[in-house]
Amino acid sequence: MSRWITGLLAALLLLLLAAVGWSTWQFAHYRPADVPVAADPAALAWFVDDYATARRDFLARGDALAARLRDVQRFAIPVASASGVPDLTVDGLYIPAQGGEKKRLLVVSCGVHGVEGPVGSAVQRLFMHEFLTAEALEGTLADTGVLLLHAVNPYGFVTYRRVTEHNVDLNRNASTGDELYRTVNAGYALVDAFVNPQGPADTASIANRLFHLRGVAMIARHGMPVLRQAVLQGQYHAPRGIYFGGQAPEPQLQALAPLLRPILDAYPLSMVIDLHTGYGARGTLHVLVDPPRDARVRAGLEAVFAGGSIDWTSGSDFYTVTGDFAGWLGQLRSGGVHLPAVFEYGTMDSQTTLGALKSLHVTVLENQGVQHGYATPADRERIRRDYREMFYPSSPAWRTKAIDDSRELMRTVLGRWPQLEPPR
Repeated sequence: MSRWITGLLAALLLLLLAAVGWSTWQFAHYRPADVPVAADPAALAWFVDDYATARRDFLARGDALAARLRDVQRFAIPVASASGVPDLTVDGLYIPAQGGEKKRLLVVSCGVHGVEGPVGSAVQRLFMHEFLTAEALEGTLADTGVLLLHAVNPYGFVTYRRVTEHNVDLNRNASTGDELYRTVNAGYALVDAFVNPQGPADTASIANRLFHLRGVAMIARHGMPVLRQAVLQGQYHAPRGIYFGGQAPEPQLQALAPLLRPILDAYPLSMVIDLHTGYGARGTLHVLVDPPRDARVRAGLEAVFAGGSIDWTSGSDFYTVTGDFAGWLGQLRSGGVHLPAVFEYGTMDSQTTLGALKSLHVTVLENQGVQHGYATPADRERIRRDYREMFYPSSPAWRTKAIDDSRELMRTVLGRWPQLEPPR
């Protein structure tokens, strides 16, 4: 009997080791399946890798619109860089309602997370080219203003970081008051040591090779919804940690606020489409909205996106954030109604446990490398490559589908948005 038990235990141990080895291999080589779409050179042409070129194209298209339309306003907010990155600017283009009556304002913003800027800029410039024609703005959009905000985080765009030079996540930093920066994310203490390791980033270390198993153990102990919320909500006490929301508004937000208030207040109804990448099913354009307290906001969004799928970010797969940019634009208003929507282009199948853990691991390594250095030059290259790929996939099929889906959804929005009557 003892031999039988010994053999059984040995077999179970071998199975366990095999399972650990297999899961470790899967995690190390994780790649979400690509989208089954043929690459379209015309779609791919919208993507520009570097900030300076994307900015020049945005400004040139703005100049062309200003030459054909009335009272177009342009503004540029310089963003200083202590590390010497030159010519960083948040650019704005405001096209007032051309028919005289100001009923609605549509805001399209990109690059709040800098590394997501190339995709957001591509979609924004497509929008300018195909939808902001003089005929549309003087016809169906005559009583609608359009405000474009390009590269809200230009430092992150240039350096392919999600955050600003101060390690601040602008989508956790936006607030009109100081209370946000005193927020205590109680759950962050559960994950702090896990997501903010000390020492140089070493992809070959045991801790990193077994990151997924450590993550699964934490999920088993606390549950995925708890951990997802703890990590992603935003935190305001660890300046070198991930998802740091800052301790005051970042300079570009401070400079933007007085410029945006009168534009927003000129219209009784506004809507923002804030362009992001990363979360969700790969190759899927998600419309993310935090469940609104105001019934008018929910009704307005449902009217604009009728027939489509709005992810209200209220299920176990989602999380709420503090200090988001789209909501902040509504806070700037002195009245009226504001509809905040995020277009999120999924890259990593992060709605799955494996995709979520891989996304978190890439994020942890990137921040660790910036904060504490890299074990080897090869680690630096690999970590930076994986991080960029997570937010700006090189796949021609993914990029083509992002453009195709954007065109279709923008067409839907601009077909319904002008029909929405402002609140009385």
